[in-house]
Amino acid sequence: MSEVLLRGACMLMVSMVVAVVGHAQQGPPLVPREVAPSPLVVEALSVDWLTPDERADMRVRHGTWTEEDLENPLRRAEAARLAWRFDDPVFDDDTLPALIRAEALLARGHADQAVELLDGLEGLEAASMRARGFEVGGFPEAAGREADLAVEAFTRGDDQSIDGVLAAVEAMRVRARTSGTPARDYQTMLDMLGDARDRIDRINPGTRLAEGSLLIARRDPAEGVPALHEALSLNPRSARAWYLLGMTAVDTFDFDGAAEAAATLDRLGPGEARPHPLATLVRARSAMVREDPDFARDVLDELLEVQPRIPEANALRAAADAVRYDSEGTAEWLARLDEISPGSALGYFEVGRALAFDRQYDEAAAALKEAIRRRPAWPAPHIELGLLEMQTGRDEEALAALQVAEQLDPYNARAAFSLFLLEELQDFEILESDHFLLKYKPGDDEVVAAMMLPPLERMHEDVANRFQHEPDRKTVIELMPDHKFFSVRITGMPRIHTVAACTGPLIAIEVPREGPPEKHLGLFDWLKVLRHEYTHTITLSQTRNRIPHWLTEAAAVSMEDVPRKYMVAQELAERWRRGTLFDLEEINWAFVRPKQPGDRSLAYAQGHWMVEYMNERFGESALVRLLGRYFEGVREGDAMPQALGVSREEFYEGFLDWAGAQVAEWGLDPQPSLDELADRVRERDPEQLAQLEDAKRRRLEAIAAMISGEAGRATEGARTRSDASRWPPLRRPPVEIDDQTLAELLSEQPDHPDLLELTLRRMDVEEADLGDETRGLLEAYATARPVDPYPHRILARALLDSESPSDAIPHLEELDVRSEFENTFALELARLYRAERKPAEALAAAERAARMNPYDPANRELAAAAAVEARAFESARRHIRALVVLEPDQPRHARRLEAIERIMGNPVPAGNDEG
Repeated sequence: MSEVLLRGACMLMVSMVVAVVGHAQQGPPLVPREVAPSPLVVEALSVDWLTPDERADMRVRHGTWTEEDLENPLRRAEAARLAWRFDDPVFDDDTLPALIRAEALLARGHADQAVELLDGLEGLEAASMRARGFEVGGFPEAAGREADLAVEAFTRGDDQSIDGVLAAVEAMRVRARTSGTPARDYQTMLDMLGDARDRIDRINPGTRLAEGSLLIARRDPAEGVPALHEALSLNPRSARAWYLLGMTAVDTFDFDGAAEAAATLDRLGPGEARPHPLATLVRARSAMVREDPDFARDVLDELLEVQPRIPEANALRAAADAVRYDSEGTAEWLARLDEISPGSALGYFEVGRALAFDRQYDEAAAALKEAIRRRPAWPAPHIELGLLEMQTGRDEEALAALQVAEQLDPYNARAAFSLFLLEELQDFEILESDHFLLKYKPGDDEVVAAMMLPPLERMHEDVANRFQHEPDRKTVIELMPDHKFFSVRITGMPRIHTVAACTGPLIAIEVPREGPPEKHLGLFDWLKVLRHEYTHTITLSQTRNRIPHWLTEAAAVSMEDVPRKYMVAQELAERWRRGTLFDLEEINWAFVRPKQPGDRSLAYAQGHWMVEYMNERFGESALVRLLGRYFEGVREGDAMPQALGVSREEFYEGFLDWAGAQVAEWGLDPQPSLDELADRVRERDPEQLAQLEDAKRRRLEAIAAMISGEAGRATEGARTRSDASRWPPLRRPPVEIDDQTLAELLSEQPDHPDLLELTLRRMDVEEADLGDETRGLLEAYATARPVDPYPHRILARALLDSESPSDAIPHLEELDVRSEFENTFALELARLYRAERKPAEALAAAERAARMNPYDPANRELAAAAAVEARAFESARRHIRALVVLEPDQPRHARRLEAIERIMGNPVPAGNDEG
């Protein structure tokens, strides 16, 4: 991909993402909490020449009406229409214009009655609404004919009012969904709306609402969201505007914004005491994206009990059952939708989209293909199918779907950049092994790709053996040349926060490379990252993508094969002590909707910890049994008892007890605690002792107040290891432990990790030369608190400068296995192992150093030398070939390559024998 083309694709991606995610930093939030009326509206409402009826009409149009304004049935109906309260009894008034009553019937799912009511009614608006009625009623050809009549009437100049323009634009959109639209129609619609706003009425909220709706449908939030904001400033009670903002918030995982939009919709009158239908749709869609289809089902059932024929609600209800793996329920709701809207593609589209998000790819593709069969001219299912196939790695199918989508709707931004990326991927090179298809951009990324497949195959054997499962197809790995390209590849995919992303059959990962932060994220060990992502591939395949979010992440972390970070261990220990670890409900929410900045990373760590407990308490096969239950569609509440023989609550309580023992083994819950040891010092001072006793008394009083306040209340399921974990801490008076007292305490408690650490910190061993006593203290601390790399760092530095640098090896190994973003420890290990004449160990360290920084020729030189010494000539050849690419002007690399080929018994091209 050329730099210009890549920049263009990234700009397109950035315009989409920034528009919806960056509002908090760059302007108003996506979903505002309140909207100030436009000064133009305020000015228009205050002019002197308006009659009372004209002023009341304007207040209704601009959403500033009062209850007195709604005493007139026509104005009440208009207010209810703009607020999308179509269940208002006012619409039963036969004196209302047929157009208004027909719109209410359509919104409630009575398309046949709406068309019947409009029969014989002339005019552009009537034709446009009949087109909508025929579309919902299952007569796409009739809908297209009526839409053509409406557009032709507008073109003749029959109705050039704002309402005429809005009706003509709506007719064009109907025609697009039923018959296909020429590319020029999209811009024509925007031009019509802009002209109407400038020429006829610049404060009419309908034109900006229509523009925003059109732009959002084309996935152009950079323009669509501001248009909707302006529409709200012209009518803050515009339900459609709030709904579109809420759905856009859901699409970008802004769940707080979605909730705000739904709450605002509920407040829209008339009839604001009951949940708003559009608010229910926003909440249901949000719940499904947050992996809570049961909540979506419940809120939709409440709505459908009152208004059973709303097409969008029935479609989402089918989708909710689909992601609950209730195939009978899904079919039943799709059948109900067919009764309301015969031949509708909406239900299959929503089912397909929801299943695609849930990674049920084959079922999703089947639903989307049925939607396409029913409405072949509607671009949306083609786009969703194309994006789905991109996630499965079936690029040919994705390309075919997106090419059709582009023909139907060349202005859809999401389809455009996805198609662009697919076309770029067609030029990627492919390497293949037994279990992987590796794609990479031609050029110097070849030096990374060439070293990947052998370790990936060993990784496959390891992960597949652990989970007793192999995917039924080769896993596609796309090696992206930089972070911009990677971002374009995964835009729109949820849960992406790193250098790699897994959809199941496909893994995208960027190359480890130093460079500008906007282009590269720096160095990392791609094999460690891919162990995590490939575990996702295995467990998703093993469960038909039905594994709970916390467990798929926990299983993946468990296979990274690296020690727990010290800061993570400290956080887990502190949360255990405070009784604030996540329970099995909260941990899923921590991934999807974290309440605190560190919740998501803590959920990874605690999930891994719970898998360790599962392995130890129930055996290595327990996790495999549990995954088998998810494969069968068993929900988490039933899967755990079936697989482990205990309830979720019993599992969690057992985990908390086990976790306490783990914290003690880590040296993070020493007994007695440092505070308790310090109490001895406090007790020597009468004033300190008095303050300590007073603190104890106040704590006991607070606990007594808590217990008396809770007396008689029904107890709930346990969340923490004990009720005492919620008691207030003892606030001891500050005290200083002097050096002599510290030495006395350490002599009494020589293995106490806190005392050892405090002693070492006071000795300032970072700067001092290490004597035998200091070294002994460091080694004792390393034993007492094995999760802290601090003593290994000090010992490694000191020992490398000693007469026996090889003594630093075990400490460098501890540091290297914890190192995520630098390869200095691996490089040092490789040199020490070579000096110790341990070729296998030297090669392993050198390979890791080269994996983390594969473009550095010095790393390749070291790895090639270590490989030759280990007689691993295939590895040596790979590194020397990389040097040929990285330093093409150095002839020695070509000579070395020829030498290796001779050693391996491979023919050398004629004429290349010199040297």
